Amino acid sequence: MHRVQRLLVTAAALNMTLGAAVAAAQTVMVRNTPAGTNVEVLLNGAAAGTGTSNAEGEATIPLKTGTAIGTTGIDANIFVDVCDKLRRIQIVERTKIVPAAEGGCDRREISGVFWVRPINTLAFDLGGASPSLLLVRGTYVYHPPREEDTPRVWRPLPTGLLVFGGAGNVKLDNAFSQACGSVTPCDGTDPGWGGYSFGADYWINHFVGIEAAYVKPRQMKASGGDTFKFSTTQDTDVFTIEGMGGIPAGPVRFFGIGGLNYHLATSKTAETIDLVAQTFTLKTRGWGYMFGGGVEAWIWKKVAIYGDLGVIRLKGDAENGGEVKMDDHIRFIIIGGKFRLTPK
Repeated sequence: MHRVQRLLVTAAALNMTLGAAVAAAQTVMVRNTPAGTNVEVLLNGAAAGTGTSNAEGEATIPLKTGTAIGTTGIDANIFVDVCDKLRRIQIVERTKIVPAAEGGCDRREISGVFWVRPINTLAFDLGGASPSLLLVRGTYVYHPPREEDTPRVWRPLPTGLLVFGGAGNVKLDNAFSQACGSVTPCDGTDPGWGGYSFGADYWINHFVGIEAAYVKPRQMKASGGDTFKFSTTQDTDVFTIEGMGGIPAGPVRFFGIGGLNYHLATSKTAETIDLVAQTFTLKTRGWGYMFGGGVEAWIWKKVAIYGDLGVIRLKGDAENGGEVKMDDHIRFIIIGGKFRLTPK
């Protein structure tokens, strides 16, 4: 049972090889003591080595254990006595009696049973309230941690209320071709670039949120004709509400969106036939669906840049009745900024 306990406590340390060669004799290394502190190492109460910490608070002490530790090693409990100007390392075989701490010294136990062998280096860190021990097979050279080795701890992604705005390519699939129909020539503008969007997100937690937004494509214009002339414009306003699912990755959140939209579209056509001019206005309204996804990168705790893309299905009927219906798609790619309003 004791053998199993010893292996469970020390398996990780015993299997690490942190040096290129095996130590010829046991060595104790001590870190984080006051400069000039005397360090003693006792094995079963008998002196095994002494040293003094340098200006960096480190000491390396070769041990003289004689035959007390055979090639098979010993099972040992280890204690550190912290005295005024002295640190005493007590290595005590598990079957031996632990010497009492001297007056004025504070004894601190390093929990566990350690398999101490002649090939081990015992590296102690005495900087905290509880000392720690690294039991190494072979030699050991301490390398202070470098800044680049320190794991980066990212600020948690914000939750709560965010507002956003952006611009990009917001294009109607069929508006221009439907306005031209079979008429030739037919010219005009059907720009996608220059559309914009703004709205608000509310992240319930880092993974689930809701969004409401306004999406505005640029005005479509078409004109042409041969025996007659016409000019058509279409203005479209889209309001969306959708659910959001996010996947955090450091300062970045990837998200998908899906929900509903409500559109308002107004088409105006002016025709001139044999010098007779007339104007038609058609308005459509209706609900459709939308879906998409994107990514937001938080460059500061209250500011992020984002990009998203998706498809908005426009469906609706004429406002004043009739057979004309809206059946089109908006495909959007938008880049912009998000701003955090809540302290979460």
